[in-house]
Amino acid sequence: MRIAFMGDGSLGHVRRWAGYFHGRGHEVLLLSFEDVEGSPFPAIRLPMRLPAKLAGYLSALPLVRKTLGDFRPDLLNALYVSGYGLLGSLSGVRPFVVSALGSDLLVDYPSSAIHRIQIRRALGRADLVTTDAEILSEAASLAGAPRGRILKIFFGIDETIFHPGPGKDRTAGGKTPPLTIVSTRNLYDIYNLDLLVDASPLISEGIDARFIVCGEGPLRERLEEKASRLGMQERFTFTGRLDPSSIAALLRKADLYISTSRSDSTSVSLLEAMACGASPVVTDIPANREWIEDGINGRLFPADSPEGLARAVLAAADPGSMERCAKINAGIIMEKGLWKPNMERIETAFIRLVSEQGRGFTGKGAQRQGTTGPNRQHHPR
Repeated sequence: MRIAFMGDGSLGHVRRWAGYFHGRGHEVLLLSFEDVEGSPFPAIRLPMRLPAKLAGYLSALPLVRKTLGDFRPDLLNALYVSGYGLLGSLSGVRPFVVSALGSDLLVDYPSSAIHRIQIRRALGRADLVTTDAEILSEAASLAGAPRGRILKIFFGIDETIFHPGPGKDRTAGGKTPPLTIVSTRNLYDIYNLDLLVDASPLISEGIDARFIVCGEGPLRERLEEKASRLGMQERFTFTGRLDPSSIAALLRKADLYISTSRSDSTSVSLLEAMACGASPVVTDIPANREWIEDGINGRLFPADSPEGLARAVLAAADPGSMERCAKINAGIIMEKGLWKPNMERIETAFIRLVSEQGRGFTGKGAQRQGTTGPNRQHHPR
């Protein structure tokens, strides 16, 4: 197939998604308003001609239509329902797939009428809507996507990178080492890392803990200053952004994984921690409840509650509980959290769409075509 993607080219999720199809032998083109430098597959950065985001997207529509007309994709996939989804719905390409990434439906849609108009247009036009959590499927349905067109697929983890390590010895040399608590979320408001810093003195009253924050973002300086103000600077390490192999190595050594996010779909960071054996302590939100049963394979705590987070950490710190969580979570990841089997389902759905609906660019001056021409057939490796 020839597949056009539209999405934020600076995001690992977008590059990973499009990269899967490139690796499978499909012809791929990514269109993005964000950075595409270093992309391992063909990618074009679109100019944002107007400063307002919606106006900027719409101003690029003629160029998008021309570029897609030249590429002549069998299918177009927009990753993010507002913005890119709206642009995709106006592009003239069918079949059209829109992939929800979380904030588009859980944050953008309730926030303004303009977002609701964009999202309803994109979902109503889409031949397939992919989600990665039940709460996203419900939100897509409420926003106008027919239930029969919604496909829930988890992003999943690469088990060649994220996998368990040797068992942890919590009494090496006869002395119990400090508990290692890791967060791998980026430093943005929605992930609420302030909560971890606020809870750290309460946690440290009950156990000897060290906190490692992996990730980058605009809040780093504020978080470091807060840790210092609370007298916790010696207990916190801010590493900045790490590559996947380094994150996996850190998670294998960690005791607990923390996510303080206020809103989420299925968090790949959570799945990575589960795969590596770090016990999850995460906010009690719907997407996390799809993966974590409180007291069984992790701990849930109320969002925005430092006291609740501290209690959950202290409850999760029991060595027997951590060992049990690691075994249960390894099984859960193998059952439904692996990258390749989930992407194979997406690939099958894309092939079926093209086979059933044909391929077409319906922009001005273009004619819809089927997929049976001798120069248009392509089968993935």
